[in-house]
Amino acid sequence: MEIDVGAYIGDLLFDHNSVNIPGLGGFVARYKPAFSDQVQGELHPPAKGLNFNGNLVVDDGLLAEYIRDKHQLSLGEARQAVDDYVQKVREAIARREIVVFPKVGRLYKDYENNLQFLADGTNFNTDSYGLPIVHFYPVSRAERPAVKPVATPKPPPRPAMKDMRTFFSRLFGNGLAVIIGLAVVVVVVAIYFLLFNRPGKDPETGTLPTSRINVSPSMEQPADTSGEDDDLLIDDSYIGEDPTTAPAEPDTEGPTAAPGQRYFIIALGAYGNEQNAEGMVKRLFEAGYEPYTEKTGNLTRVGIQKAYTSDSDLQATLEVMRKKFSKDAKVWKVKR
Repeated sequence: MEIDVGAYIGDLLFDHNSVNIPGLGGFVARYKPAFSDQVQGELHPPAKGLNFNGNLVVDDGLLAEYIRDKHQLSLGEARQAVDDYVQKVREAIARREIVVFPKVGRLYKDYENNLQFLADGTNFNTDSYGLPIVHFYPVSRAERPAVKPVATPKPPPRPAMKDMRTFFSRLFGNGLAVIIGLAVVVVVVAIYFLLFNRPGKDPETGTLPTSRINVSPSMEQPADTSGEDDDLLIDDSYIGEDPTTAPAEPDTEGPTAAPGQRYFIIALGAYGNEQNAEGMVKRLFEAGYEPYTEKTGNLTRVGIQKAYTSDSDLQATLEVMRKKFSKDAKVWKVKR
């Protein structure tokens, strides 16, 4: 009797937070609160996020017992059915095929021979099961007209003093004549110094010294310029480089391709929100591309990786990525 073991994993995840497949790994569910995807314009309800852990290879008995009760088999026969299913899955992954678990997700190997898991959109949270994803769009609002500031009225000018004599008489009183006399003396002394005691003349004869006659300013002793600034050296070397033309540096962490295999990686964007990055990976996978992710600090870079035979194939793929996914797509790494 043919038993589709993979179809029962999704049924168990509704009631359990983890289901182990002996000899392969385990699917672990974690609570994921509601969130908004600003890139896709979607509002997601609370759900259970799925991850695959290849270290959980110990049999927890859930899958074998569920198959035993479902098909009225003995526990030994149910475990044998699970072992046969695991053997088929491991052989398919070794052939670099994608294994699909209904309602759960897809399991495959990347260029580094690491198992990668891409979860489906099934909501295993029974409290919010059935709630759909709501699409939203930004609301356009008309700009408010600028408010002109109200001009503050200027204070009225003070009335001019009609009678200046009255003003001075009030200010100085009876000492006005004395103040005027002192002012006249100061003016006369100033005129004397300006006309008869100019700087640079001989104090006795009132003429310029002969050492100062016909001496141009250029013949005077030059000022000390040892403290002046030296010429500035400006480095106008080109700073930015195009990743498609710049020589690639040795990459010790990039994908390891087969001997003679040529491939490239196109980056589509970097996301600080994990859900947004997973959303883009899901879109790429559903479109038939092999996703590529790379952690850069607090950001997750998302793109595709693809083998190619000519540079025209690389350029054509780059144009498709810019039209379908991101106008800022660029070639991130190239392995020739």
